[in-house]
Amino acid sequence: MPNNDFHEDHEPNAIERDRMERREQTKRKSRISSILVIVIGVAVIIGMIIAIASLVGKNKKSGDTEPSTVTATIVSVSQETQGSTEATAPKSTQPARDPALNNIASSQDNNTQQSTLPSSASSSASSDVSSDASSSSASSAGGSYSSGNSLHYTASGQTSYGYDWTYSGGGGIVNVGCNYDFNTKQYDFNITGVAPGTTTLTLYYNTADGVQQPVNMTVQVDSNLNVTQIG
Repeated sequence: MPNNDFHEDHEPNAIERDRMERREQTKRKSRISSILVIVIGVAVIIGMIIAIASLVGKNKKSGDTEPSTVTATIVSVSQETQGSTEATAPKSTQPARDPALNNIASSQDNNTQQSTLPSSASSSASSDVSSDASSSSASSAGGSYSSGNSLHYTASGQTSYGYDWTYSGGGGIVNVGCNYDFNTKQYDFNITGVAPGTTTLTLYYNTADGVQQPVNMTVQVDSNLNVTQIG
């Protein structure tokens, strides 16, 4: 029988050892490549899982916020609807009254107010009117007197802006001037002769704003131009 132990006892030569080493290197490289491929694949799978998880989380958050936004919108719309309903709702349910009845009630109220006015108000008003009349008559009182060859006429009165006066007539026989005393509130008309003769004139002076008092008189001027009131 042939000896089979020949192969087992055979030692590889240098060429065979080199081949074996190359085979081992090739196997190691293939293992490393396989490991790298596996690692890269696992990394890709993990990255995809993380991306999917983040997308799912974002979708979940957006889904959570949308109902709150919709709820807030519904609440605001309901409040606006309630406000418009309250604005358009009638304020009172009382039936409308007849305008004629309103007029009657208004006239009755006016009559009631007039009837309830205190008598002191009417008495004070009448006293004011009487006092105004008496003050007007007092201020309109005046008198004339001679001073040298001139004729003077004095009277009391006052306006809000001081005094006011004028005259008419005279016919070139006399001239008329006037002085006013602010302390005594008195007019002093000075009538002087220009030519001998007889004439009529009217003095006007204000006792109040818009209230003018006329004074009619007839005067005579002699040859010495002395002025005398004769009427």
